[in-house]
Amino acid sequence: MAKTLLVHPFHTWHRGLSLLLVAALLSGAILGPLPAQGQGILTTIGDFLSLGANTIREIQEAIQLAGQEVRDTLEQLQNDLASMLQQLEQTYQDNLNITINSLDTATRNKLMELQSFITQINDTLQDDIRLVSTEAQNVIREAANQVRRVTNDLKQSLEEVIVVGGETVAFVLDKAFYNGLLIIALVLLGIGLLIFVWLLFSKRLPEGGLSRGLVLLFMGLYVLVFGAIVLVPQARAFVMTQTGIGLRERLDKIVSQPTLLQIVPDSILIGTTQEVDVWGSNLTPDGVSPTATIAGISVPVSAASRDRVVLNVAGLSAPDGSTNLVLTYPERDPLTGVVRVIRPTPIPQPPDLDVTGFSLSPSPTTARANTAASITVLNRGQTEARNFIVQWQPISGQSGTFQQTSVASLAPGASRAFTFNFSYPNAGTFDSVAVVDSLGTVSESNEANNSRTFRITVQAAPPRQARVTVTFTQITVHDDADPLSNGELWLDFNVGGQIGRFPNSGTVDVNSGDTRSINRSFTVTLNEGQDLTVFVNGTDEDSPGFPAFDDHDPMGVVDRRFGSASNWGEGSHSDRSTCPDGCYTIHYTITKVFLN
Repeated sequence: MAKTLLVHPFHTWHRGLSLLLVAALLSGAILGPLPAQGQGILTTIGDFLSLGANTIREIQEAIQLAGQEVRDTLEQLQNDLASMLQQLEQTYQDNLNITINSLDTATRNKLMELQSFITQINDTLQDDIRLVSTEAQNVIREAANQVRRVTNDLKQSLEEVIVVGGETVAFVLDKAFYNGLLIIALVLLGIGLLIFVWLLFSKRLPEGGLSRGLVLLFMGLYVLVFGAIVLVPQARAFVMTQTGIGLRERLDKIVSQPTLLQIVPDSILIGTTQEVDVWGSNLTPDGVSPTATIAGISVPVSAASRDRVVLNVAGLSAPDGSTNLVLTYPERDPLTGVVRVIRPTPIPQPPDLDVTGFSLSPSPTTARANTAASITVLNRGQTEARNFIVQWQPISGQSGTFQQTSVASLAPGASRAFTFNFSYPNAGTFDSVAVVDSLGTVSESNEANNSRTFRITVQAAPPRQARVTVTFTQITVHDDADPLSNGELWLDFNVGGQIGRFPNSGTVDVNSGDTRSINRSFTVTLNEGQDLTVFVNGTDEDSPGFPAFDDHDPMGVVDRRFGSASNWGEGSHSDRSTCPDGCYTIHYTITKVFLN
């Protein structure tokens, strides 16, 4: 089978005829057979149109059965194929028997590509007519993109040409030249007819003989030739093909203007979508890649080929909504498509409790004086923090000194101050720690800012002075020291140098086992470091005139000493006497009040 005959516009009529004969004789030897995918049923343009029509019917059936997720793709595929078949039929018109092998290289290659994609579509529809599987859906989407690209190339190539010829040779004619030839033929025919009419009626033709016959013959041939060119399209095409006027290797020429067909995906989810594929034809004219912008923001071109440009949108930061995607070329019109930019609804960050302030006052701090801690807590997160504890550890790690308060809620961005008080008992240097959410009940975005440490030096306090009161409440007699009758008891007191007697005068009759109330108090003022002394001496007075007995029987003494380190024995005491003769237990309480 023959290849397309190509005759350049400036070749002569004889040169065009010679090429036609050479092509007819040598087509089989020079051009060789059609590649494998072009053999079989696809022999002529008509065969290809039949294949396309059958595929459209298959797609229409699949549209009725397929789910909504691929229905739009099938409808677009059907429209693209139908438009391409219509263009082919309009271009070749009455030349549907032209063999595919006789076409120019560009057209033949594109038809072979389309055959491959159509076969793939048919096979997929036969295997999964409803296109339920993900694999089938992906095959159809990819095939639809490729069909759209190739059909666009074909339509652009065929728009401005007409094809004439027999079954083995296809002539590609430029429509502009074809229509221009019609106009020129009309003008020349009109001018010629006017000249001939003028010659006839002005009697300027030869009167007879051979000369008149030749002129009339020429006039008839002139009218016949230009009339045929005007009235018979085949004659006009014959003139163009035989003279080389308007013959172009149009279908071997790649249309230079880039065309955008589809943007996949057409929605960009900020932070999720990594790449966008721009599908089209001649997207890299002259091997030059375009530059790209989305919403006026430059985006990198990761890869570029003739039919596909890949854009890296991983770092895109554009406003939400529909916007323009623009491919820009040097000295060419830009390509513009529309994409939708979607900014995901931000997920609120969890709470983040931060100890932003921590101070102790006064400064310097003195032992036993009040120290106030001020702690400021800020919620840096975007959600509310609930049910947590703010704790102050005056001495880090020393339990029993911790102070804390519960917080029911702290709003995002809110800050709150807390105050605690403590008296350091001793001088020294201590690590004081402020802690928020000490029990870890709040799930935070940052757990590293929940505490702050302040090193504090506590100075020694000046000596304190206290008023100490010793109150003797009662006495319990164990042995009254009198073998014959009741004992006659009196007590002598000495508390820190303060002396007294019970009773104030005389004695108290007591028997062994008796308890007597005393209610006698002594108050002394002591400085820190001084001891409190408590001395009690008990005596039983015998009746005078009994020489056989002593006048006075000792009932023992209570002698105690209390230091300031133990708060001078503050509290209740019951001390038993030394019992040299009689014996008793004295009950008393000690209270203190610091004066500074």
